[in-house]
Amino acid sequence: MWDAINSLLKAASTCRPEGKERSRRLSFGLDHKAHPSITILSVLRTVSDRNMLDQASRRNHWTMRFASTSDEARETLKRTQPHIILVDRDIVGPDWRHAVSSLATASGGACVLLISKVIDDYLWNEVVANGGYDVLRKPLNEDDLLRNVQLAWSYWYGTRYVTGTARK
Repeated sequence: MWDAINSLLKAASTCRPEGKERSRRLSFGLDHKAHPSITILSVLRTVSDRNMLDQASRRNHWTMRFASTSDEARETLKRTQPHIILVDRDIVGPDWRHAVSSLATASGGACVLLISKVIDDYLWNEVVANGGYDVLRKPLNEDDLLRNVQLAWSYWYGTRYVTGTARK
């Protein structure tokens, strides 16, 4: 675990703006050619949020998959192995705990981020207790999205590196 934390701190210490989009694109010391693309599965229906995710994925070389329901997300998991799963709490409804838990388990360890209009410590604790990684405020903000995706990927990559179960 400490190796993963040290890896994350080392990556964060090399964080620097790149290119013309200095305020929108961050590099955590990762060479896109040396590391696999971040694959994200998004269970999200809001058109504006989907458009923002699509634009962010193009700028940051992420592979983005979209699903409109939990069932569609589970079907997508059979075809792809995402590193990160974004789940809109409004889509999965009151059974969001089960959705987070089942997606985290079915994905083989992807970082699940719940997207919610309301965020507090209780919600974050519940997300983590059910196998999730973090909570993002809705509507999505690109700066928050970038920061959380990079941290989740660094965590995912670090834990796979430490346990020796890294996959592409």
